[in-house]
Amino acid sequence: MSQRLFRIMAERLPTRADFVSYTGDLDQICAWEHFGGLTRDEASDRFAENALHYQEDFMFMGTNAFLYYFPVLDGYLRSAPDEENDDDWESWIIAQCIRAQFDRTTIDRLRPVASSVFELAGFVRENIRRFGCDRAEQQRVAAAWTELVQYIESLCSE
Repeated sequence: MSQRLFRIMAERLPTRADFVSYTGDLDQICAWEHFGGLTRDEASDRFAENALHYQEDFMFMGTNAFLYYFPVLDGYLRSAPDEENDDDWESWIIAQCIRAQFDRTTIDRLRPVASSVFELAGFVRENIRRFGCDRAEQQRVAAAWTELVQYIESLCSE
């Protein structure tokens, strides 16, 4: 995908077709019902209300919707308090959701957002004390983000 087309897709409010590629996919339909028609600010507010409930929507929404709403995940994780806390801010599962978006069939369309994912992974790892109640949880989160970067890099090099 050209940078120009990426910018257009990343700025255009996604349609139902951008969320649901197969009409029988209940997970995609659920993502549409939760986020369809919302601006990024509205989606950020909804996500922050209950990240545990909404995080998997980012795993299942279509690629174009993910391109548009990726900044919601980025902003959410960067808003974690600058202190050690008992909540991992869904940071482990968010890494898994992002990974689910990337595969051989989507890498060309998602390549432009890869650098933003790498930057977010660096942020999470550099601020790992924000993402877990103890050292073991923090290591699990850091490993997920390291594996995500390695996975995307392997797709980009194919």
